[in-house]
Amino acid sequence: MMAIIAAVIIIGAGATYFVMSSGNDGTKVQLTQTGSSTVLPLAVAWAEEFEGADISVSGGGSSHGINALLLGEADLGDASRLMKGSDYTAVGGDPALVSSDGTATGPAPTGVFPEKWVVAYDVLAVVVNNGNTWAADLSYSQLRYIFAYNDTQPAAVYWDEVPGLTGAPHELIEIYAPDEASGTYDYFFESIIKDWGKDTQAMKPRLESTDGVYHPSADDNVILNAIKSKTNAIGYFGFAYLVENPGQVTPVSLSKTSTAFVEPSFGNVGTYPMARPLHIYTNGMPDETTDKGAAIADYLRFILSEEGQDMVPEVGYVKLDLVDPDLLASQRAKLE
Repeated sequence: MMAIIAAVIIIGAGATYFVMSSGNDGTKVQLTQTGSSTVLPLAVAWAEEFEGADISVSGGGSSHGINALLLGEADLGDASRLMKGSDYTAVGGDPALVSSDGTATGPAPTGVFPEKWVVAYDVLAVVVNNGNTWAADLSYSQLRYIFAYNDTQPAAVYWDEVPGLTGAPHELIEIYAPDEASGTYDYFFESIIKDWGKDTQAMKPRLESTDGVYHPSADDNVILNAIKSKTNAIGYFGFAYLVENPGQVTPVSLSKTSTAFVEPSFGNVGTYPMARPLHIYTNGMPDETTDKGAAIADYLRFILSEEGQDMVPEVGYVKLDLVDPDLLASQRAKLE
């Protein structure tokens, strides 16, 4: 097997990974993959092992990844959320051409016709400081008091204002969590706020308030370090990042109601309320009559292969066949 090397350049809060085979003679297809910071560790791992192309992998958020694909600036757009009508609007397109399941019924104005691929599953972890002894279990109702608000239910300012938290102190709540460009942000609020993104949306995310409690960041490391150092802090990010940093913060067990609290783990993905699919979008089905199309198709085959899927738990995510084996089989068949 040809040896693989990866050069890493850190740019601000993001990172670009130029992944190429050693001894490359310049004849390999060049691919660009960008988007979700949640998908990023998986994308880097897959690109390092795939020998069929030289792949430049970077983060920047799900909105960035989908936008780059729609503008023809990327071959693969990573997203930890479904594509939305607003993604088409951002490039001058008709939002009605994007269905609720994240698929497109027509091309964007640029001619790009996105194709959705589900490549793995992620567990979203709500985390608190290790010194937090009062919020080991949180219901969705309690999460709304912390992370959301409306005219009839103002957000809790102090921990002891959250209903049902025994022993909670009269200390200011501090939130450190993803920003609005992140698919993780969308998924979290879609989970806890009724009719998220619709005209009938019941509550607003706390980031839209003026109280300054929600400190947004596109960098999971910034979020982790803030929560680790602040006793009264709370936030959320992908479970994989929690796995990469064991013991630094404490995961919270969640419940959609107020019973049967479930801790985030690989084993609990079937019952944990915040488990989500991770996506890669391409410009239609890859055209294998072209070198680039053939390389993209082969890369997707590798990602969905037994070898590619075996890498998923190593990075900290959940393999497709543990959640939906039929989806894995149908996507493999689609590529054939």
